Amino acid sequence: MAVPLVMLGEVRTCLLPSAAALTRAEAGELLALMPGCAVRWRERPGKLAISPTVAVGVDCNLPLGEQVAHVVGTVATSIVLAGGRVLQSSASTRVVRASEKRRQTWSHYVSQKGVTEVISRIPERATAGIALAEGYLTGPVGGDILDLASISERLLSRIRADVGLDHDPPVRARTTRLRWTARIGGTAGPTAELHLDDDSVRSIRLIVRAESDLDAAQRFCEDLAAHDWLLTVLADALDEADRFPSHSRERMNTLAPALEHLTGLWMPGGHTPAELRALWKELQTEPGFSRQWTTLVARLRDNIAVATLAALRHKVFDSDSQSEPVSH
Repeated sequence: MAVPLVMLGEVRTCLLPSAAALTRAEAGELLALMPGCAVRWRERPGKLAISPTVAVGVDCNLPLGEQVAHVVGTVATSIVLAGGRVLQSSASTRVVRASEKRRQTWSHYVSQKGVTEVISRIPERATAGIALAEGYLTGPVGGDILDLASISERLLSRIRADVGLDHDPPVRARTTRLRWTARIGGTAGPTAELHLDDDSVRSIRLIVRAESDLDAAQRFCEDLAAHDWLLTVLADALDEADRFPSHSRERMNTLAPALEHLTGLWMPGGHTPAELRALWKELQTEPGFSRQWTTLVARLRDNIAVATLAALRHKVFDSDSQSEPVSH
């Protein structure tokens, strides 16, 4: 197979719709997407379950500057469950130049899981790789353009709707998206350029040193997406709590579950392969992931302490008011 021009991916992250974190056996049952294929499991440094990879066939276009590149092949999809609570759907494909400029039989494409071949004329490898990466992240969407977002969302919706889940999560949390590209840059890598596109969508451009690092790039992006989601959810919980009085039950009901169920999941780089773990050092400096997390957790604990004190004072005040003798 030809050296990939670029690897494109999307990771959607949400809270598993379950009141309790799943055990290894429960995670294995939920993530068993293919009969006879085992769910991968890690116990250290934190629980991590990864489903078998399922291929989705595509025959579509990719933005390439002012033109498009016609690609045929498959997108590799999988489900990740971190800490028994953080649910992710991951979709990716390696874009390669086809050896023949004509469509081949589907058996050819199915035999290469997670690979799409460009069957139209494109520039040389370095130029095409950059153009395809930028086209995926910033180009037009809809129509016959490759839609990793829909592929990822369909798989996530399927898992979230599983009848074995009680659909009673302890925290209200949004779904976030991380769109990513990875190119082979030789001695130029590994590097990462992260952008927050809006409140729930992020994009990252990666350069890795060798083709063998592309699998590690996907795992890094899944790890990054999980930690970005944790930051987002804690910030949302604090914003939501500010809508209620300090002594209110609603405020405590918003803050306490986030502290109890989410703060123990923070371990940046813990599930990133060694080849790309150095990228976390950059992210710890700018934008400062762990610094943000430490600040949010401290605010969360301080808010709970203040809310608890306010509730106690409010209770004492009400009790004193009720016991005050009535004058005649």
